[in-house]
Amino acid sequence: MEINAGRTDYRTLIAAASLVAGPLLMTTGDLFHPEERMDNAEQIAILVNHASRWYAAHLLLFIGILVSIPGVLALVNLAEQRKPAVGYAARILILIGVAALAAVFVGEMLIGRFVLDGGSRDAAVDFLNSMLSGPLIAAVGPAMLAFFVGVAAFASALVSGGGAPRWIAALYSIGALLILIEIVSAQVRFSQIGNALIFCAGVTGARLILKDVTRPLASRVRSHA
Repeated sequence: MEINAGRTDYRTLIAAASLVAGPLLMTTGDLFHPEERMDNAEQIAILVNHASRWYAAHLLLFIGILVSIPGVLALVNLAEQRKPAVGYAARILILIGVAALAAVFVGEMLIGRFVLDGGSRDAAVDFLNSMLSGPLIAAVGPAMLAFFVGVAAFASALVSGGGAPRWIAALYSIGALLILIEIVSAQVRFSQIGNALIFCAGVTGARLILKDVTRPLASRVRSHA
């Protein structure tokens, strides 16, 4: 995304809005999220008592990650201007990861609707066991991991270049790391903090984009190409 001085076009506005709205929705969803457990039977026992919150949380996470796409790609584009190969790889990995995470959120929403619509606790446990079975984890897990590898790739390109984008990339990568820790530990507070950090990074990134602060960076990269 090339940013023109004195000009804010629809692409700039969409990217800026995405950087703020997407993480805000995901942060809100995580704040709604009930407690998690590694044991599936214990998780369903919690879900049964908080099915509405569970569904609402994952609905917001699902919408939020989709809304985040234009903003994340705008940040990736800045990395691609610095390091084209790294930026291109990050773009592909992040899109793969977003697809996988969105699929997981839909699955979690489906469990919530199953309980809300009167499904039994035993059936819900079987449902969650199937969702977290080896074949499904083997299929979806690497795709989810691609998101975090992609974030690390674009963040490394921006951090190494210095300037204001370095702090955005640092906040975004730390937030993504905390979300990954939550996935493997089932401790919601990690993703709550992680999404909040990504929201802060998004707000800062939106301000930079709207103020055309990143234009000198892009110009320097092109001049050294």
